[in-house]
Amino acid sequence: MAIELLVPVPNEVLSLRTISDPQTLGNKLKIHSEKAGIPSFKNVRIAIVGVQETRSIGQPHQRKQNLIGIRKALYNLFNGNWNNNIIDLGDIPIGEKEKDSHKALHDIAKEMYQRNILLIAFGGSQENILGLCNVFHEFEVYYNLTSIDYKFDFGGDGSLISPDSYMSKLIANRPNYMTNFCNLGYQSYMVAQDEIDLMDRLYFESIRLGTLTSNLKVVEPLMRDSDIVSMDMTSVKSNDLQGGMTQVNGFTAQQFCALARYVGISDRVRFVGLCNIPESSASSNLTAQAVWYIIEGMHYRVNEYPFSTKQNSVRYLVSCDDQELIFYQSSLSKRWWLEVQPEDDSNLEAVLISCSEEDFYTAEKGTVPERWWKAIRRSVI
Repeated sequence: MAIELLVPVPNEVLSLRTISDPQTLGNKLKIHSEKAGIPSFKNVRIAIVGVQETRSIGQPHQRKQNLIGIRKALYNLFNGNWNNNIIDLGDIPIGEKEKDSHKALHDIAKEMYQRNILLIAFGGSQENILGLCNVFHEFEVYYNLTSIDYKFDFGGDGSLISPDSYMSKLIANRPNYMTNFCNLGYQSYMVAQDEIDLMDRLYFESIRLGTLTSNLKVVEPLMRDSDIVSMDMTSVKSNDLQGGMTQVNGFTAQQFCALARYVGISDRVRFVGLCNIPESSASSNLTAQAVWYIIEGMHYRVNEYPFSTKQNSVRYLVSCDDQELIFYQSSLSKRWWLEVQPEDDSNLEAVLISCSEEDFYTAEKGTVPERWWKAIRRSVI
């Protein structure tokens, strides 16, 4: 079993607990140590695991990372007023081949999925997402993937679709269980127009960096519909990371943590990957704080997934552009959902997609929300 192959948390990290405040995370976690072994999973809600694999193609600048530094930073943060029991599984070792590392991450994620434990994997490159997505493929469960990244990762070496890119591999899967892909924070001048056109043709969703930085709240419905979230550290501007080949423009450290909190709040998210982490103290601290905010967000989950329209909700019917749109607002959280009936088969059960209050008011003014339109088109391609 992959669990048995995990590398224990280094003693260099564990020794810090004796000089740390008793209220810090390092003294609250269940920890896989060489002496005690892997702790019990009883009542555990969150698992964290380090990923040592860094051999992804096209990422030579990311081959150095500091998982020990990340853990030291995380263990020194104070525990929140949470009811979340957390386990640190240690690290997934580097396999003989890169695909072996992905398989090991897949096996760990599969076990956490079956135990209904949120998995936070930090380290490695975005190719790690392949191991996480394959869990849903194995169980034949449809899923939505969200990537926080400055680009889309379709192409490479001048090609629109590169066989080496993780996104191209996900799109090429047959049968394909990825219902939707959403990119948050792309920078237009870093993305080829052909890739933007491809996103449009596939009816995937994306929001530019400038739009997000002016109003981060727009990510909430998108996160609420996500099963897997990839948080690429290259989306953070280089000044905030103090090292590594990241971007001049990007999210601030504060915005990155705010996004992490939205990830944690989402009732639906099962796997989170924090990847492409430069080897610097600032990167280690930001990664640790992002993990802290994911844990913090999970404490405030409302547990409305799957959302039920039969109780604790108000139904609204809106006539809009020759369409009758059905909205639901939760009486509990005041959040909104929008009903989508697949066009190609009226016998199929309608599905609900998350939306914002602004989408409701936009529909009232006669404009069909873009999320509804794209969801309809995805159902027929």
